[in-house]
Amino acid sequence: MSYSSQVKTEITSRESITNLEKLAELYGIFQSKDAIGRYEINLRVENSFLAKRVYSLLKEVTTLKIGIKYSICNKLGEHNVFSIEVFRQKGIKEFLSSLQFRYIDIVSHEEILKGYIKGMFLACGYMKDPKKEYAMDFFIDKKEIAEDFYRILLHNKKKVFITKKRNKTLVYLRNSEDIMDMLVLMGAMKQFFSYEETTMMKDLKNKTIREMNWEVANETKTLNTGNYQIKMIEYIEENMGLNNLTPVLLEAVQIRLEHPESSLQELADFIGISKSGIRNRFRRIEGIYEKLKEEA
Repeated sequence: MSYSSQVKTEITSRESITNLEKLAELYGIFQSKDAIGRYEINLRVENSFLAKRVYSLLKEVTTLKIGIKYSICNKLGEHNVFSIEVFRQKGIKEFLSSLQFRYIDIVSHEEILKGYIKGMFLACGYMKDPKKEYAMDFFIDKKEIAEDFYRILLHNKKKVFITKKRNKTLVYLRNSEDIMDMLVLMGAMKQFFSYEETTMMKDLKNKTIREMNWEVANETKTLNTGNYQIKMIEYIEENMGLNNLTPVLLEAVQIRLEHPESSLQELADFIGISKSGIRNRFRRIEGIYEKLKEEA
């Protein structure tokens, strides 16, 4: 079972869902598939799990006659298609009216927001396993509906993006905290705790790797600095003689030759001066080295 399927299974297994949330969930599903007409609802899906969910919710929220049909489509390879229809009949206008949630209704009413986002995810949502990547995608058939959904998530302070992909509009999230918020909103608490644990372990691992890289980089920098300073000292000895250095510079030279792998701070501690003090001494030594090279 894919990670998305695990999340969707948990979402749909939650009980004590209110009638308003059921309507909002249906609205999200129908919106994502552009299934709501003027006097009817006509939904076509390839997923039997989603078809059963929609049929079950419709039976719970309305007494209208509902048609469901199964067929095999051979376009672009053989696959199953489930058609769910609430055709024109007495009471259809009132039912369609109960499904029309405005933008302000969704963003200002948590129960409607929960149902709507849940419906969108069940119909067109996809999640990657957090062990691989932080990603939640919504492939929406109609551009205008995708833009409305994008604005709804943006209103809820999510770092959300929108683009065109596979002839559909893609609304997507890549921030782990935002994705976890969505899991909580949809009622997938088991998956939320699992997701949170994975992100914590990944963050800890990344922090450890960063610290190790930092230590290696510092050690490499220290070795490079020491090697360069010894190179200067050897050149000065060959071309001028170390005895011609002032006592403070000769002290720095001797401590570096005795401790070729030590950092500047460690050298400063050996002598009993500050790090800036030992650095200034080696700058003066470097000046002598550069002058000798120019005169050579």
